[in-house]
Amino acid sequence: MITVSEAQNSIRQQAKTFGYERVGLGQSFGRVLVQPIRADRDYPPFNRATMDGYAVRADDFSGGNPSGLQIIEYIPAGSAALLEVGAGTCSKIMTGAAVPPGADAVIRVEDARAENGRVFFSVGTVKAGQNIAKRGEDARQGDLLIASNQLITPQVASVLAVAGQHEVEVARLPKVGIVSTGNEVVPVGAPVLPHQIRDSNAWAMRGFLHRYGITDVTAVLAADSKAALAQAVAGLLLSEDTILLSGGVSKGDADYVPEVLQSLGVRQVFHRVRIRPGGPLWFGVAPGGKAVFGLPGNPVSVQAGCKLFVEPYLRACFGLPMLTPVYFPLLESRTKKTPFDDFFPCRLITEHGTTGVEPVRYNGSGDIAATQHSHGIAMQPAAAEHLPQHTPVAFHAW
Repeated sequence: MITVSEAQNSIRQQAKTFGYERVGLGQSFGRVLVQPIRADRDYPPFNRATMDGYAVRADDFSGGNPSGLQIIEYIPAGSAALLEVGAGTCSKIMTGAAVPPGADAVIRVEDARAENGRVFFSVGTVKAGQNIAKRGEDARQGDLLIASNQLITPQVASVLAVAGQHEVEVARLPKVGIVSTGNEVVPVGAPVLPHQIRDSNAWAMRGFLHRYGITDVTAVLAADSKAALAQAVAGLLLSEDTILLSGGVSKGDADYVPEVLQSLGVRQVFHRVRIRPGGPLWFGVAPGGKAVFGLPGNPVSVQAGCKLFVEPYLRACFGLPMLTPVYFPLLESRTKKTPFDDFFPCRLITEHGTTGVEPVRYNGSGDIAATQHSHGIAMQPAAAEHLPQHTPVAFHAW
């Protein structure tokens, strides 16, 4: 039995790329950019007015406020100046427009009064560069704008658009097979007998994968028999990139997953982790480097397993940095019953300007509704049987 960190390290070591593909910018949200993006020109590409106002020469104000300047031109955004600003003249300019030649400052319209083709100002001094975004101050042509292996957020997409990247190279998403095991498990839409349960784990795993844009998912049910399980998994090993199983990995008489996986050529990397919930976790690698996760069957175990083990694997495959927990104070004391690291559902509560972790009351890892009102899971370390109130704990947001 290994620790959580040892299990995570072993999983990351098996990470592999799923390949790359080019997609349109409109289809790139949430995908992982795998190419560096450099500036195709200076940004801003010209000296840009940052205020509506008047483009002037700062030297005209060196001796105090002049008795008005002649307006020689109107420059809206998107238009190029036709005239050069000389001594005693200025151009009316809108935000975002290119500052005309000769001008080196912009006085905002609120500080000006136009009258009969001239403009008078209520400011005494003007500094060169005032209210101007200088060419290249954001980036010079050839500068790195976006490093590779970045999740394409709205902010990243904005920079891609500025740089003219209407198509981008992204990490290909894996095809994932999900196997829910157990004679008692039936599809959500099927009639359910008193001794049966509906397959909730597959939907929890689908939702988790969807957060990374992974929607090419094949989900199957497998009864508690070696033959049924082998048939279900064998087909997925041929067609899918990654396989997630729930149930059948503990010590029960019908827990056939480890035996069947190894009979199909899946090499065991580890079995069992010093964690609650989810201790019976099984992880292996199929021919071709395909990762196979055997998660315990209880709902909280599945969700914690996806967060703590499947997510680090996917992020490593995509070249994304690992997520690190955030520490918050525990709002009430807590005692655990396990000698292992204990991950418990919790909420973040803010009171009097301080945010802390409030444990969610639940009936063990089989509680079907334990996590629905939680914001994530927090860890009570193996060595800490009791945590006093206000103890900082590591919080992992869903």
